[in-house]
Amino acid sequence: MASRRVLLARCLVVGLLALGVPAGCGEDPELPSTLVAPGKCSVELSPSTDPLMANGQDTMVVTVTVRNEDARPLSGRVVIVQVGTGEGFTLLQEKSLTDSQGQNRVEVRATTPGNKTLYVSVNELDGVRVHLGEVVVDFR
Repeated sequence: MASRRVLLARCLVVGLLALGVPAGCGEDPELPSTLVAPGKCSVELSPSTDPLMANGQDTMVVTVTVRNEDARPLSGRVVIVQVGTGEGFTLLQEKSLTDSQGQNRVEVRATTPGNKTLYVSVNELDGVRVHLGEVVVDFR
């Protein structure tokens, strides 16, 4: 009877370990944060040409990288790039998800010269929007 209890206990421990439940003594391992840390995130601009012309073809790529407090990338987050000021420009992929590196790319094109302001934010898993910043793109 005792050997059956030992076998059952071992099966239970193996089953818990397979499910990712820590078994044994000590502290539980700390899971990485899933919260967006705006100070660890980045918004980078990459023009296709310099200067960018308002010809409807020249493209500014806005690359947003979303990270947590440990600077680990957060995938599957909704990045939102919204039009602020400026007229005559187009955003491709205004709202889309970050990839496995926590990155999202949005292309911007213009048909009217001038400065274009974009507002960049990301949604937390609970839907709360976190503002990451503003970028100004100059088309000539």
